Amino acid sequence: MNKLTKVSLIASLLVGASFSASADDFIPTDITAKLERHLATQMQEMMVTAQQELTLSLQAQLSESLFDTNLKLAETATKSEEAPMKSAMVKE
Repeated sequence: MNKLTKVSLIASLLVGASFSASADDFIPTDITAKLERHLATQMQEMMVTAQQELTLSLQAQLSESLFDTNLKLAETATKSEEAPMKSAMVKE
């Protein structure tokens, strides 16, 4: 092989090696960035879902508590209406 062919071959190998080295650095960085964005998005969606579930749970508990209170008040009112009224003037 002549000298020009050897120099061209070495130059092309160096260019190819430097290109693949920068490409190898780019790929993990790109994958890491995409993973971080994906994880951040997933965490945000999980937090929104957890907040919605907590809100619904608290609303259900509050509704149940109010219903029980109203039921007890209605029972108390019914019992007081059914109780016979006694007069202080009548001897038993």
